[in-house]
Amino acid sequence: MDLGFEVNSEDFVRKCIAILGIRGSGKSNTAKILSEELNKEGYPLIIIDPDGEYRLSNEIRIDKFNVDEEIIVKKVLEEGRSAIIDMNDWTDESFKFLFKFLDTFWNMSKIYRKNVFLLVEEAHEFIPQGEKTKISEEITRIALRGRKRGIGMIMVSQRSAKVNKDVLTQSEIYFLHKVVHPIDLKVYREILPWKSKEVEIVKTLDVGEALFYFNGKVEKVKVRKFEDEVQQFSIKNEVSI
Repeated sequence: MDLGFEVNSEDFVRKCIAILGIRGSGKSNTAKILSEELNKEGYPLIIIDPDGEYRLSNEIRIDKFNVDEEIIVKKVLEEGRSAIIDMNDWTDESFKFLFKFLDTFWNMSKIYRKNVFLLVEEAHEFIPQGEKTKISEEITRIALRGRKRGIGMIMVSQRSAKVNKDVLTQSEIYFLHKVVHPIDLKVYREILPWKSKEVEIVKTLDVGEALFYFNGKVEKVKVRKFEDEVQQFSIKNEVSI
């Protein structure tokens, strides 16, 4: 996969991946590039998108919440289609749908066991440290037990210290973008196999630069810029079977 540097998509399958960094550091760009490349490689994604900013080719976009979640999950697991859940409005209706969708996805993943990714943007909002909700419990279960069912997890957050540590510590691959706050630096120190002072380099990273940590190795990388040129699809058309 071309992320601006070459990686093997198979190394990401069934793994937990964390993309962290302050606002404006390039973390969401990294998440978009990674999701685009995984989608191209034939791995479908389910994206929880709180700002309505993700796009993928051949996507199923969900911004109306009166649809049958089982139909959409089947399209993901049977047809390999990616689904984007647009949570931009943050309504009770959208959260009720999200819970039902995740529960259905979990139950059906046991049957299909297809390699698929769940991407959670602004992860601290959905799996906060020290708080439990129906949705956070569903996502935590998927993160902790999803590997056997073919599920990989991608967490994206600008507030790494606020993300549920039980989930974050499951990560095997990290993209660590710029942070400056001591609390976030502390999280990075706990992640990286470096001396405390060496971690200070993250404060100097430019936009799009990150420390890529995988298999015990840390590499400074520059992620290429995402170009939003894919065709968009409406859920109204996609679920009319």
